[in-house]
Amino acid sequence: MYIIDYDKLFENFFETPTARTKGTYTNSKLTVEVKEESAEVALSVLGHDKDDIEIHSYEDRIEIKAKKDKENKSVVGQLISDINETIKVGPDFDGTKAEAIIKNGILHITLPKKDESKPKKLPIKIG
Repeated sequence: MYIIDYDKLFENFFETPTARTKGTYTNSKLTVEVKEESAEVALSVLGHDKDDIEIHSYEDRIEIKAKKDKENKSVVGQLISDINETIKVGPDFDGTKAEAIIKNGILHITLPKKDESKPKKLPIKIG
């Protein structure tokens, strides 16, 4: 029998060399797409009101928390789960400038790349 610690599996999610390149990375709870100018995070918050979700952004991480309504014992209420996610932000991204929006039960967080991490076009001189 194998025991997998999923928290440790994704602990350095942004910090792996491949995560600094463009691409999409998915686990069972969230999806991260790394683009040239930013990283986009999508997380299901289905059933949670905007006011019940807490997002704290730091330079090196984003914390997302939401508690389900314990009073809602309906069939639909049983599908809603608590959220307690910490997304580590690699050195190329600025967690303090993150922006969040909810669309159709999905929380979208945009993490811009730091200016010094963005690719710069080098002008060619004729000499």
